[in-house]
This record gives sequence, structure tokens and C-alpha cells, in this order.
Amino acid sequence: MKMYRFIAVLLVSVLLLCACAGCSDKETSGEFRVGVVAVTSGELFRKGNYIITAARYAANKVNNDGGVKFSGQHYKVKLFPADSNGDAETAAKVARRLIEKDKVSAIVGAAGSLVALAVAKVCEEHNVPFITPVAGTNKLTSFKYSFRVSYTNTVQGEALALFALKDLKGKDVGVLFAASSPYSAELARLFKKDYIKGGGRVSAFESYAAGQRDFSIQLKKIIKSGARILFLPNNTKMVQLQVAQARKLGFDGILLGGDLWDPIELQRNSLFKNSYYTDHWIPGLPIEGAAEFEKDYKKANGVEPSELEALTYDAVMSLFAAVKIAGTVNPVAIHDALVDMPPFHGVTGTFDYNNNGDPDKDVIISTFRDGYIAVQEIIDLK
Repeated sequence: MKMYRFIAVLLVSVLLLCACAGCSDKETSGEFRVGVVAVTSGELFRKGNYIITAARYAANKVNNDGGVKFSGQHYKVKLFPADSNGDAETAAKVARRLIEKDKVSAIVGAAGSLVALAVAKVCEEHNVPFITPVAGTNKLTSFKYSFRVSYTNTVQGEALALFALKDLKGKDVGVLFAASSPYSAELARLFKKDYIKGGGRVSAFESYAAGQRDFSIQLKKIIKSGARILFLPNNTKMVQLQVAQARKLGFDGILLGGDLWDPIELQRNSLFKNSYYTDHWIPGLPIEGAAEFEKDYKKANGVEPSELEALTYDAVMSLFAAVKIAGTVNPVAIHDALVDMPPFHGVTGTFDYNNNGDPDKDVIISTFRDGYIAVQEIIDLK
């Protein structure tokens, strides 16, 4: 009887020792929870799919290597995708849910400026870092916990004005922008200011209302003004309608756009010949690590990465780099690491978030040539 009791005690002791050994194991795993806000319904669903696919690719890449490693531990990345529906109110609700219910330590995504601002406000309230791949509005700069991989509208507006003055010979410009969009209205205003400052002439400056589909009144005014360049700082769906109507009304001049244009949708549209737009990245750029990323991304997803996917990948990977530096998944510590960490070498270039979350980056001006995307010029404003 004593022998059985001894054996039982011995077994319990062994189990306790194993449990203790597990507690002290430096490879103890945890979770790094990341929210991904992206529109996956409605007419802008393509952009949302780009963001989710790129975030998932980055997470899988890190998890396949054991997760985010720091302090002798491996933290598996767990993504929590949420559909913003391209709406600011919805975006705010899902951001709040991600933080309060899903307990995410950071949020990435929200490509549009309205949606990004809504997410930024919620993240600011909760002291949770937020990184958007491509929201350009300057209003985002005022949020301490918000970061972006893309350049601001100030930088973009200056680059577009400089390009139009020098490369497009300073022809008269007509502008058509969305009055209700922080991105569109802000970029239109900044471009106009810089273009006039440089000696150019904005012959027409026209806005349109949310939901508008017929732009003939504004376009006729622009054509009548003698504009030879039509600047459209609007989303791809609107731009396609506007250009089709402009060409039908007789505009045969140069088209100019912002980084909200989706080149994958526009590159085979013959109406966009002789057009230029601001870009952040295209396949084939001589950036360290970009070629390997392109090859592996295509192998994993069956298609070449888009600009938005490359920017999202850099957003997520820079977040992982900050977590390693922070040595914790605590949101405040991650924010501090994002601010203080050395320049991040990404596939879209090397950038530093600095104190206001806005990176210093060159501006690419791209064009469409025979159905393909090509770099026209790289503008360094630093």
C-alpha cells in the first residue's frame, strides 16, 4: 500500500516539475492581436481585399518563422479583419469593437482618409497605435497614436505641382474634386496653391457633391476655361466616370491624378492614355528586398502585389519591428517604439515615422504606356 502511495506521490511530483519547467520555458508563446480595418463590401472592395491579403501574407510569413520574437518568447500574430464598409461611422464602430472586445494591441488598414480619421479618433481615445498604408490627409498628423507609410497631401500636392510646371510645361489646369472628401478637397487646394505659387494658372476649380454621377456642368466649365490639364484627385470609380464624360465632351488634354487612382483598374483603359498620377511603388523598383518580396508574394497569392499591398506589407512589418523593440504587446510601449525606432527598411523604401507619424519619402510619378504602368519621374522634395 505504501509502495502504491509512493508511486502516486512520485508521479504527482514529476507532473508538477514538468508544469514548472513549462512555466519557466523561454519559448512560452502568446498572441499579438492586430486589427485590420478594410472595406470588403461595396464598390471599393478591391482595395480592402488588397489590405487583408497583404496583412495576412505578412502575418503568415512571421508566424511560419515562429512568430514575433522578443524577451525569449514567441508571440503568434492573430489578425482580426473588420469591414469598414467604406464608411466613417462604421469604421469607428469596428475600431472600438476591435480594441474593447477583441483586445487588439494595434490596428492597421483604413486606406481612405475619412475612414482613417474615424479609426484614428478611436485609437487616440484608447492609446492604441494605428498605421494606415495610404491615407494622405494632413488632418491625420495631429493624432499622436496614428502613423502612415505613405506621404502626406502636402508632399503630394507640391510634387504634382512641380511635375506639372516642369514636365507638363505649365499648361492651364482645370481641377474637379469631391467637396465632401477630406482627401480630395485638401489635395485639390494644396495643388492649386503650389501650382499658382510656381507661376502656373488654375483656370477652373470645380467641386462636386457626394453621390453625384453627372459631371457635365463642371466639365463644360473646365473645357471652356481653356484648361489643357485636368486634375482629378478622386477615387478610381469616380475618375472613370469623369474621364469618360470629359472625353465625350471633347477634352483631349492631359489627365493628372493622385495616389487614390488604382493603376490596376486603369492601365488597360485607353481613355487614360497621356495621363500621370502620383504613386508610392510599382514592381521592379530597385529597392533592397523588393524583388524577393514580389517573387514570394506572387508565389503565395498567384498575382503580383499592387502598390497598396506593398504599402500594407510595410505597415504590418514595421509594426512587428516595433513590437520586437518594445519587448511587449502593450499598445503604449508599441507606440513609443514606432516613434523611436531607427529607419525601417521596407519594400516601398526606407522611412522613419518620426514624432508626427509622417514618413519622409520620395514621390513617384507614374504613367500608362501601351497598357502597362511605368515610372515617369521620381521627385525628391527633401
